[in-house]
Amino acid sequence: MKYLRNVIITIFLAIVCIDAGAQNIEKWGLFELTLKGSKIENPVTDNDLTALFIQNVDTISIRGFYDGDGIYKVRFMPEKTGIWRYSVFSNQKSLHRKGAFACIDPSIFNHGPVQVKDTFNFEYADGTPYHPMGTTIYGWLVPNPEVQKQTLESLKNSPFNKGRFMILVTNVNGSDPEVRPFQIKGDTINYSVLNPNYFRAIDSGIVRLQRIGIEADLIFLHPYDQDKQPLEPMTMKEIYQYLDYIIARFASYRNIWWATNEFDLLKSRSMADWDSIFIYLQKNDPYHHLRSNHNSYVWYDHTKPWITHASVQTENWWMSQPLRLKYKKPVIFDEICYEGDGDNRTVALDGNVMTHRFWMITVNGGFATHGEGYLNQETNSKFFVQGGKILGISPRQLLTLREVIDSAPGILKPMGFDWRLNNILFGVENQYYVYYLGEYQNKLWEFSELPEGMEFEAEIIDTRSGEKKAVPGTIKKNDKIELPGKPWLAMVLKLKVRQ
Repeated sequence: MKYLRNVIITIFLAIVCIDAGAQNIEKWGLFELTLKGSKIENPVTDNDLTALFIQNVDTISIRGFYDGDGIYKVRFMPEKTGIWRYSVFSNQKSLHRKGAFACIDPSIFNHGPVQVKDTFNFEYADGTPYHPMGTTIYGWLVPNPEVQKQTLESLKNSPFNKGRFMILVTNVNGSDPEVRPFQIKGDTINYSVLNPNYFRAIDSGIVRLQRIGIEADLIFLHPYDQDKQPLEPMTMKEIYQYLDYIIARFASYRNIWWATNEFDLLKSRSMADWDSIFIYLQKNDPYHHLRSNHNSYVWYDHTKPWITHASVQTENWWMSQPLRLKYKKPVIFDEICYEGDGDNRTVALDGNVMTHRFWMITVNGGFATHGEGYLNQETNSKFFVQGGKILGISPRQLLTLREVIDSAPGILKPMGFDWRLNNILFGVENQYYVYYLGEYQNKLWEFSELPEGMEFEAEIIDTRSGEKKAVPGTIKKNDKIELPGKPWLAMVLKLKVRQ
């Protein structure tokens, strides 16, 4: 049926389409118009380009952007299959266009954008569950292409499905230190003049991450690079202009999120300013991508409706349940320190402890993000700073947690609501139970908490080595099993299906 529907759409498009070169675009894919116009100095103030996309009763207004050298682009992410018609309007008549394209069913690996599900969790737009396990790669687009390739290979072989990185870094492409996001004349930065050459590298990064199933958590404002690219002097007008540009350029990629990092260290911005910034994003992003305001010392009020989830910096994994109940939103611990051996505690966490924190946050209904601070002697950098090769042990260990999560028949929830099971049990009620014993070294476990009349198949997992051992027979309520009496074990129970 899917194939037949797509064929019908294509035939219909051939009949009604105004542009001979029209494309078939997947649902949640990227439709892009490239238009030739006049060269302009300022992509912000000199460009007035808008397109209306219409399907039946749906009309969506999309802002276009200038991509340099007289090239203008309009990007659109269709969220419904069928024929979409469009009209392009501009202050340059040569850019006016009318046309149509067919939106067909998504391919097997295209699940659409991630959104909040049932208050505390996430799912893709097609209903596929999404459990974020992130990592931090702030400036991975800075090094040379070989190091960028290493970053992508590291991510492909990791448990991670989200990468936090900065849009605004000192240098994006590594080979040309003069490429900057804003115009620089002498010692003066003009924040109202954006450089399209810079932002093309961000496009490339988003697309490459999408190909390997990684969500791009785009940090659009941060307090760093104050010596070369200070963001403190930006006025609110300049911030809105910048937001207009990155929304027009990046919002049509299905795998992007909007984020800040350590917002409170930008001392020139008040809480009212941050409210306005996120309200502006909420209002002007036509696809309503996820939005978070990440703290250093001062926490933002994540209950505000323009924030979709809490992104927090704290080592206190035990705050998982209290925070999600407080905010009534998903909580991502995007900084729980970094595995490494650096000169301060932030980047000197033992890898086993990093793994433990991931498990404990997951047990309690939250989500965690990895970071690595070991110095790579070959590149003289660290993975969380510029990507490259992963040197630590926690990503390999976390593959076991990833497998446990992906094997669940539904959304995992905390289930340890008494003294014995608190911070130990999570799962899917009556179907899938996961026990993480952490630092405890039980030699025996009694399953008094299981439902009556149900049988489960069980295995014991060493969460550090990944070794698994099946428990003979089945497990019922009040059954007991022997354990090795060592820490870092997990037990997974799956409901036995009768043939």
